[in-house]
Amino acid sequence: MRETERYKLSFTTGGLLANECRVIAAEYLRLRDWKKARAAVRADNLIQKPTASAVLRISREAMDRVSMLSDSELEIIVSGNAAERHQLVWLAICLQYSFVAEFAEEVVRERYLSMNCQLGPEDLDTFFVKKSFWHGELEELKPSTKNKLRQNLFRMLREAQIVSEAGLILPQVIGGRVVTALRRRGQGSFLVYPMRDFEIEGLMHA
Repeated sequence: MRETERYKLSFTTGGLLANECRVIAAEYLRLRDWKKARAAVRADNLIQKPTASAVLRISREAMDRVSMLSDSELEIIVSGNAAERHQLVWLAICLQYSFVAEFAEEVVRERYLSMNCQLGPEDLDTFFVKKSFWHGELEELKPSTKNKLRQNLFRMLREAQIVSEAGLILPQVIGGRVVTALRRRGQGSFLVYPMRDFEIEGLMHA
């Protein structure tokens, strides 16, 4: 990532949005057109939100995520089990938000590798400070916005079963279909999950 590239930092609400991603992915696969899928989701409130503004906000965020994935990956989100869906939605979030991907690789995974598996908000605060040297946009954030980002990132980590409710980093068991999808993307795609190098090597060459 270039030092001049600003982080996208709009992951302030909603958590993982795995169910919403499943609904939107299914609609896209039915229509094979993102514009038509977006219109159908919003017109019929397929994600079942209470207000028009919530439908607009949540559907936009979920669609931004699933649009990062290939059609074969979307099919897994639609037909797969909860673990597969959560793992691929987490991948989509990391593809959408380089800030999240870097935190997953440089903090979460490194903590896991060092066998210091406790993760807390202070670790994200330290990461904010570290990255602000290259990303002035982080220093421009209001405290309230930074707090929302912190809360929602940890919510996403918990819902993706990467971090437990007690803040412990959890080992990952990646299913066969998700492994195939990650393998197609390359070895680097495994790095957003807390996995050891030998595990990744094994999955890459299984």
